[in-house]
Parts: sequence; structure tokens; C-alpha cells
Amino acid sequence: MEHCKVSGEEIISNHRWIFRNPKKQYATCIKRIGRNILYAWVDSTKPVVLETFESDLVKKVLEDSKLENKPAYLIWNLEHVKEITYAYKQGIVDFLYNPSPPLTCVVFYNTAQEFENTAQIIQAIHPSDLKVLFAENYNQAMNIILDVIAGKDPSPNSNESDEYEELKKTYLATTARIGWLNILNTSIPLPPLQHSLYPFFSALSFLQKDLAEQTKRYEQKKLQIESEHSNKVKKSNVLISSIENKKERLLQEFANEKSTLEETLSLRRNQCQAIEATLKSRKPELWKIMQDVGSLPVDKRSKKQILDACTQLIESEKYQKKTDLPLTSADTEFLSLIHKKHPNLDNRELKVCLLIKLNYNTTEIANHYAITKRGMESLRYRIHKKIGLRKNLSLKNYLTALAEKLGS
Repeated sequence: MEHCKVSGEEIISNHRWIFRNPKKQYATCIKRIGRNILYAWVDSTKPVVLETFESDLVKKVLEDSKLENKPAYLIWNLEHVKEITYAYKQGIVDFLYNPSPPLTCVVFYNTAQEFENTAQIIQAIHPSDLKVLFAENYNQAMNIILDVIAGKDPSPNSNESDEYEELKKTYLATTARIGWLNILNTSIPLPPLQHSLYPFFSALSFLQKDLAEQTKRYEQKKLQIESEHSNKVKKSNVLISSIENKKERLLQEFANEKSTLEETLSLRRNQCQAIEATLKSRKPELWKIMQDVGSLPVDKRSKKQILDACTQLIESEKYQKKTDLPLTSADTEFLSLIHKKHPNLDNRELKVCLLIKLNYNTTEIANHYAITKRGMESLRYRIHKKIGLRKNLSLKNYLTALAEKLGS
């Protein structure tokens, strides 16, 4: 168990009482000495710039120690602290001017030379119900805290020769209000015109006015940019609205056209079904006619002509169904011939052969089948191969020659 070498009280640690910098450059740690004295230090191997004020860490320690709304004292070892960021300064101000300051007295020690001015500004702006003091080492800092707890005033005696120190505190507090708090209308108490420090306070006054003017210009520029941005947003919204309206109109036109095409398709489908029903009903009649003609007492030549005509009608029906095309008698004869010569051709390949014979080009046939031109070329190649043509022979010439044989 560890005890303070000055007060003799127990030193209490807790793994929760550590704040680690997000960039992992340092850690702020706190221990409690006795009942209500906190000891804080920065764990680092080199001087660091404190970035985020550890107010939550202090509150956590006070909460765990059940010191909320009770007198609490802090000794801060500033070793390794060379500077603090603007965000850290604002955190200090928020902490010090909390409606219920959680601390009664803060004592800094081991203050580095480059941090001295910042530490003095913190002392200058502290509220009246919080004491901020300095010590050279831990022993002196602890004795100051013990004096405050005992009700003694550890502040050095003041006299008329301390006027310089008072003006210095006033100057530092004013710079903090302007720089840390951004209070650009704070009153600056100027010393007499003949005073040696008058030029410094006067320069601070000019700086305050310059910053106020810069802030005013910044706000005007900000309003101008916001206005320009707002106008651009309005124009963009109008354009988007126009595009959306056009999109809705095109979608409606598409829906109407789709509906019309669906109605047309339905009508064509009904027509096809009616034609198919007619063809189905016609086929038995044709077979019956052929049977009846066979028994008629007519000459063989006339009988053959009638039977060939009926056979042609039946063949036309069969190939019309296969190809889904309206066929002439010549088309039917052509399909019958090519099917007999090349029975390995399927219905689509028969239809392609007919379309080639009818002088449809590759692109037109591809569009009919809704395939690419390359896909159509592959289909022609398969037909060419199934028919058994040599590579140097034209499929179209072959099919045309077959049609001419039928004509002759």
C-alpha cells in the first residue's frame, strides 16, 4: 500500500482513471490521495502537446470517489507538457466556468518554461470561487493544498509594489477572453496614458478591434457564400424536378405503349388461335375428301390432281405450323423438299432456310429472332454444316437452286 510522503495519507489507484490520447502519444493519469486530493500527471517519454481536455476523466474520478458537490483539490504535475491546443483551451474554460465547479483548488508544479505563459493565463481567468496556484515541486504543492484545506490563505501577501503583477494578470485574462473565449467586445481596462504598460494594453485594444472587423467580414462572406449556395441548390432542385417530371412522362408514355402492344399481341394471339382451330378442323375434312376421291369413278389423272392438291394443303398446314409463317404453295413445296433431303434440320433451321430463299439478309433474320448478327452467322454455319456443303459453296445459292428445280 502506497502513502503520500507529505500528508501520510493512502494513495489510491484505479484502472479507470486513465485517459489515453487517440493518437497514442501520451496518457493522462490520476490517483487519489486520502479522501479528496487528486494527483494528475502526463505519462510520456517526451514533451507533448495536450489535445483534448480531460474533463470526463476528472468527473469519473470524482464520481468513483463520491466527491460530487463536495470540496475536491487537484495537484497537477506539468512535467512533459509543452503546450496545449485551442480545443484544449476551450475545454479548460468550459471546465472552470461550469455552473458548479467540481474543484476547490488547483496547484500546478513542474511547469516547463515554454508552458509558463499559458499556465499563468489559466490562473488569470479562473473564477473567483476556484484557487489556481503554482508550486516548484510536489512537497510544496501538497503543503499548499493542506493549507487550503485547513482554511489558511496560501496566496502571497500583496502590497502596492504588486501593481505590475495585477496589471499582468489583467492583461493575460483579457487576451484569454479574446483568444480563448472569442469575446471580442470585452472591456479592456487601460492604465493611465503615461504608464509604461499602456502601449501593451493599447495594442491589445487595436487587436481586439481588428479581430472584430475580420469576424464581421468573415460573417458577411459566410452569408454571401450561403446565399450563393442556396441559389445553386434552388436551381439544382428546379432542374431535378424538371428531370423527374420528364421521367414520369416518359414512364407514362412507355406504360401506354406497352399496354397498346399487349392489346395488339393479345389480338394477334387470338387470331392465331382461331386460324389454328380452323386448320385443325380442316385437316380431317381434307383426309375425308381424299378418301372420297379415291372411290370416285373418274380418270386416274384427274383423281391424282385432286389428291395432290389435298396433300399440298395438308403439307402447307404442317409447315405453316412449324415455321409460324404464312406460306404459299411454293413455300410449302420448298420446305417439304428440303425437309426430305435434310431431315436433321429443326423447325427454326427450316424457317431460316425459307427466309434465306426469300432473299432476307442476315441482319433482317437476326432482328426477326431477336439475336445478334454474330449469333445469326453461327446459326447459318450450323445449317451449312448439317446440309453438308463444302466451305466454298454458298448456302443461299444452294437453296435458290433447290427452289429453281421445283419451278422447273
